[in-house]
Amino acid sequence: MAQVADKVAEAERRERETRQQLHSPAVDRGPYDVDPADLAEQWVARHAEWRRVAALMDDQDWPAYSPEQDVQGSTWARERDEQREAALARRADWQMEQ
Repeated sequence: MAQVADKVAEAERRERETRQQLHSPAVDRGPYDVDPADLAEQWVARHAEWRRVAALMDDQDWPAYSPEQDVQGSTWARERDEQREAALARRADWQMEQ
């Protein structure tokens, strides 16, 4: 539970930092830098997910997180894996065509 609380706090801090970067003057980002708006959205999502996990553990009185018991989280993870595999397959197909 303490590790999840640490992750919630970290995500909250990173969300706050990336929001502040969005409102600060633009700096020259290199070609490989992450878009600050995309990064901010990612930290908002991570913060929400860690809060969901913490609430689930608290509601279910789990001493430790168990992915097998987290039906919603497992479903989302499976969907992300399927989307990633499909994207990689599309990319491979595109590269073959080139």
